Amino acid sequence: MKNRSSVNMVISAVMKEANGIGESKTEARAISEITANNGKSISNKAHSLKSMDNLRSVTSQYLNHVKENNQGRVLSNVNNETIKDFIIDKIDNGLSGASANTYLSELGKMSDNLNKLGEHRTDREAITLDIRNDLKDMGHDLGALNKDRTNINGGAMVDYMKQNSPYGLEAELQKSAGLRVDDALNIGQKITVNEDNSLHISGSKNGNDYNSIPLSQDLINRVQEAINNNYSVNYEDYRTTLKDAAEQTGNEWNGTHSLRFDYANSQRDEGKTLSQISESMGHTRSDVTERYLK
Repeated sequence: MKNRSSVNMVISAVMKEANGIGESKTEARAISEITANNGKSISNKAHSLKSMDNLRSVTSQYLNHVKENNQGRVLSNVNNETIKDFIIDKIDNGLSGASANTYLSELGKMSDNLNKLGEHRTDREAITLDIRNDLKDMGHDLGALNKDRTNINGGAMVDYMKQNSPYGLEAELQKSAGLRVDDALNIGQKITVNEDNSLHISGSKNGNDYNSIPLSQDLINRVQEAINNNYSVNYEDYRTTLKDAAEQTGNEWNGTHSLRFDYANSQRDEGKTLSQISESMGHTRSDVTERYLK
């Protein structure tokens, strides 16, 4: 395959390589050099019509997601990060935790076959282990749908971050303005201040722009200073610190996304409509926002 390969060409190549119908799965495992997270050898093949259909469906959905959400050739954007983005998007749009696990397994098999074809763009362990762990850390319950991730006392978490870490501003923006974690961590690159003291967020999820609610002058002053300094923060450092803040303040760790849940519910308590909350969170569909509300 080459970078100019179309979605259909990539799907066709993966499915041809993965076709193991009529072949013994036991024998395929015996000669396989691929191991699962439990250390056991696995086959890169799909050995039944149902398995072929499942692999084709997930591969097709992923590659079309890549095509629709990234510039350039499809194959050049096939990587672990776009797989993670695809799964998060599916979860945000109603995919259950159990189904997300299945999707990751199929994408691991897709990765195996791309590697067999010489396209070493993705990694099984990163997909089936690291992405699963990242999703759990972000608060996604891979065993259930629509888990309530609001904090018992999110305000205490933010106060702890302000008093004991350099990341208080980011946590406050997530809770007070409902920002996605990536937007809050890249203030200098993504945020400008509007005349009404709301924030304009550029290039958020799927490339969308949106405006927050108006914020206090004190918070705006701190944001403007961060913008002037082209400020950005490492995700893993922030996540680790916020997790510690949750533990220190008696909150269950529900991931960085939990502060967005706090925001959505506080806005509803203030009488904002679902449409208003959805717009201020950068959602393009109100039914996605509904999943944040208790």
